[in-house]
Amino acid sequence: MKWSSNVCIRTPMVTDPLTTIVVILAIGIGVTFTYFGYSFVTRLTSLFGGLGGALAGSFVAQHFLPSTFGTTAAFDLVLISFGGAIVGGIVGSYVARSLQRVAIIVACFTISSSIFYWLLTHSEQFGSIPGLSLFTNPFPPLAASVLFGGFVGLLVWKFYFLFLVGATSLVGASLLQQFALHWSTQLPVFQGDTWTTLGTNFVFLLLLIGSGIVVQYRRYRSIHPRRYLRRATTYRLH
Repeated sequence: MKWSSNVCIRTPMVTDPLTTIVVILAIGIGVTFTYFGYSFVTRLTSLFGGLGGALAGSFVAQHFLPSTFGTTAAFDLVLISFGGAIVGGIVGSYVARSLQRVAIIVACFTISSSIFYWLLTHSEQFGSIPGLSLFTNPFPPLAASVLFGGFVGLLVWKFYFLFLVGATSLVGASLLQQFALHWSTQLPVFQGDTWTTLGTNFVFLLLLIGSGIVVQYRRYRSIHPRRYLRRATTYRLH
């Protein structure tokens, strides 16, 4: 964009198709996580579980069932492998959805306890941190970090829906801000300084996160995690 005699002259942008696709995907992923993250994570978990189950089911069916049924015909092997993939995909999708909550809680426990243990063992680098003495005095660092991680895990388990909504909104808002900061030249709107301000403004980040949490809460608050796909389909039909 150029300015001449108080007139804004926008220079035409020339971008290759690959860059355009990357920009569209970056915006799409950021918006999806911010405003549809709960549904997106659930569906993504189901998808990967189904793909893994289909591969495992096809492998098991192709290598173990032919000897059981005594067939070696190529067409029969294809049917057996296809059937194993279908059964494995259904089972894998269900197992992945069932274990999603457990996996996220275990990840939160591991990350929080590891960070807390590192803080306890490197407290001299940060000086006196308020509240750490409550853990360091009665417990050794390892036990204190395990207790802290367990406490975080219990909170995530209790408020799992709110946690997942907030976490996905945070991820999506951060992606959108990074896009505004580093990919703004690919959008023929606003000035460069405006995109830099949006990409570094903490208030704008909070607004994105807050709007994402509100939208997701209103959209998914009545859907139980384990019944999401079935009930979401029912809602669409009605």
